[in-house]
Amino acid sequence: MLPAPQRRLWSALGDTPTDFVLYGGTALALRLGHRESVDFDFFSREPFAPEDLRKRIGYLNAARTLQQSENTLTCVVAREGDVHVSYLGGLDLCSVHEPDRADGAGIFVASLLDLAATKVTTVQARADAKDYLEIDALLGAGVTLEDALGAAGAVYGGGFNPLLTLKALTYFGEGDLDAVPTVVRDRLATAVASVDPGRLPTFEPRPWLRRT
Repeated sequence: MLPAPQRRLWSALGDTPTDFVLYGGTALALRLGHRESVDFDFFSREPFAPEDLRKRIGYLNAARTLQQSENTLTCVVAREGDVHVSYLGGLDLCSVHEPDRADGAGIFVASLLDLAATKVTTVQARADAKDYLEIDALLGAGVTLEDALGAAGAVYGGGFNPLLTLKALTYFGEGDLDAVPTVVRDRLATAVASVDPGRLPTFEPRPWLRRT
């Protein structure tokens, strides 16, 4: 699930400040083992200055900066191959479950339901086959589409519209969505058809990504 350069960086990730939680494709790959993922994406509700954050993280000492602005930092760390590591701070993002601490690295990894919430929200904004395949993997792992949508309502608040996700999961005419296999499309369509948007489960929004 982790390519060799990421595995070489893994133990050093313990330098990551504990207010950051791993989200994104790598967090999902760590939980499901369904594919390799090459980036580390860390989220925090706490604001940060990029230069200050770099100084706090030992494994970024020789890293190359790709992007930096207020509350945003993306670097490339060389470990006999490039590893992209991104940090987003100051996020108005809630959670529904406490993250788990990963063995070895000691970093915090978002819960499966919180990752599902971000995925069903992401498909509203972009047409990327990878996201559709990951939602299918989540469904295969036992996360229901109803629960993912209900969790997204807690994570993102009143701005989340589940109908947009349901529409997106049955439309494959944009981006690289033609690459989504027919069998996956059929499973997504079945999941969508089973959802009653007016009767989604409710989750208590926790106003933190990790309780400190």
